[in-house]
Amino acid sequence: MEADKVSSIQFASRRRRAVVISALTMALLVSLALSKIPAQQVPVAPAAPPVHRYAVVVSKATAADPAWAAVIDALKKKHRATVFQYSEGISETRESVGRYRPRYVCFVCPPTEDFPSFVASANRLCRTLDQDPYADAIWGILTGASAKHALEALQSDPVAIRKAYTKTLGKWMNWVSEGQFVTEFQSRRGEQGKKLPGKDLVVTHDGPQSDEDDARRVAATLTEDAFDLIIGSGHGNHDRWMLMYPRGSAFLVSRDGKLTVHGKDIQLPVENAHPKVYWAVGNCLTGVINDGRNSHRHSYALAWMRNGARQYIGAVKSTWYELNWNMADWFLKQQGRWTFSESLFLLRQWSRHRLADGLVTGRDKQGVEFTDEIFVLYGDPAFEARVAPSRAPALEESLDVQAINGGRYRFTYTVKVNFVGEGRKRTAAPDGGWRVFTALLPFQVSDVADQETDFKKVVVADETLIWDAGVGLQVGDVRRLTFTATRRR
Repeated sequence: MEADKVSSIQFASRRRRAVVISALTMALLVSLALSKIPAQQVPVAPAAPPVHRYAVVVSKATAADPAWAAVIDALKKKHRATVFQYSEGISETRESVGRYRPRYVCFVCPPTEDFPSFVASANRLCRTLDQDPYADAIWGILTGASAKHALEALQSDPVAIRKAYTKTLGKWMNWVSEGQFVTEFQSRRGEQGKKLPGKDLVVTHDGPQSDEDDARRVAATLTEDAFDLIIGSGHGNHDRWMLMYPRGSAFLVSRDGKLTVHGKDIQLPVENAHPKVYWAVGNCLTGVINDGRNSHRHSYALAWMRNGARQYIGAVKSTWYELNWNMADWFLKQQGRWTFSESLFLLRQWSRHRLADGLVTGRDKQGVEFTDEIFVLYGDPAFEARVAPSRAPALEESLDVQAINGGRYRFTYTVKVNFVGEGRKRTAAPDGGWRVFTALLPFQVSDVADQETDFKKVVVADETLIWDAGVGLQVGDVRRLTFTATRRR
């Protein structure tokens, strides 16, 4: 390999420091990316189907409860999961879970936990299973209004996202087949839009003209019960979402598991059953199911999980930095390559890399560190929720994987940029293009060799590929990589 082709190659192995690899990760990413498999199926690298280890972490007290034991048994059956129990705290399982090297970690708990501290402990565990600075597993918390509720969610069919609803960035609807948008911003009162199959979002300015009109519109739209994805932003709390931003007099409120739109002289119930995922991308505190001051009985997140949400992503603290918005670059713009939970994980890896390599400083560094800690996914972390492809992805990738001998494979990967986007709420914004991106490998690899690439740097941390082009890639830019590696067993 020519010295000027790769500026840095390291490789990350568990319980040691991160080791880099050049485009291996990306290569595998490509296989996942460009496969023509339907959105509800799991794409795999052509050379060898992955076998993923799944860990269940649960307290001994919860595991001894017959109702929650049934949830654990269902996880074992569905994912061939291995169970790790603790007495006092999650951290007791760190060494044993680290030796197991799971791809997924599912924390099972009743809704009575103190969730801000529980989420912090879960996040810390899944970042410290080895010595590198990256996240070590895709994790989520499986809970529910009851064990029966959690079990029903676990047994749900996959969700293919074709139709979405948002009160924040309307342009995101261009990445799904169908969508509806009504602005949350008081300064843009009346702005709304509709996305039809095969068409771009059409925005008009004849929408709701008051908080009361907006509340009625939200209630009527959500009551259609037709959406596979709901995206919320603006002010929120443990039990509610303020429908306008930065101020408003109407809310979607949870009481005893039921959702109602409240406004001046307005109380409109919202009932859903359609399977979906809910992404509280910018809401404060809606991820707090229960804590010392707020009861799980009125949890906004739990109410949506009782109204069809198979997974819910939200924050357990007040948000002030827009890091989580960048998850759209994996979940929406890669057109079904990554699931809802994989997308959150890959955003975390992107964030950890920018911190580790000193690519963010000052207030941005503080924002990345803070926001990376506070978002949680509720539900089975291996649940299949993907965008159904409706257009070309933002990154056009191709990957060829060939078996060589002795468990080694040759990977040939190419990426071409189709779309960059605009504004701050995108991964490419800090660098004027796609400079750093992450992908999930179908399996762990080691002994990377024979690399040839025009990426500046590639890091492989466990099963994650992180590539750095050195500059922001623009529409039409192409990068290539070849390498060989051994599959870890």
